Amino acid sequence: MDYVSAIVPPLVMAVGFGFLVRAIIRSQGGAQKAKEDIAD
Repeated sequence: MDYVSAIVPPLVMAVGFGFLVRAIIRSQGGAQKAKEDIAD
């Protein structure tokens, strides 16, 4: 089961980083900006 303990930490970091990025984009009004960029 050593491989599990080797795989889990980076996986948790990746998932956490993904949530962090989404939180930053949402706090900047990412959805509205994306629509404006498409409109241009």
